[in-house]
Amino acid sequence: MRLIELDACGWTKPLDFYLALLPKLGAPDWHGLNLDALYDSLLGDINAVEPPFCVTIRNIDRLPAEMSDFLAQAATMFADARHDYGVEVTLQLI
Repeated sequence: MRLIELDACGWTKPLDFYLALLPKLGAPDWHGLNLDALYDSLLGDINAVEPPFCVTIRNIDRLPAEMSDFLAQAATMFADARHDYGVEVTLQLI
């Protein structure tokens, strides 16, 4: 399984997550910056990196509450893709 590592140090808003993750996925320039678009791209074949993969996000302990809440939603979305469609993707928050 491919490992994609991200460092959340300095992240303050969801845009920071997308700007870090989408290039690592090889997402197209027109990829949406929201969880619905990310979910769809996990199920489809628009990204250069295809499942299986694990995204590990480090340094989440000092994030603003808004960012922590957002990452919890993102982790749930990854779990939903795995559960509902069998897509082998994981999001770990460390």
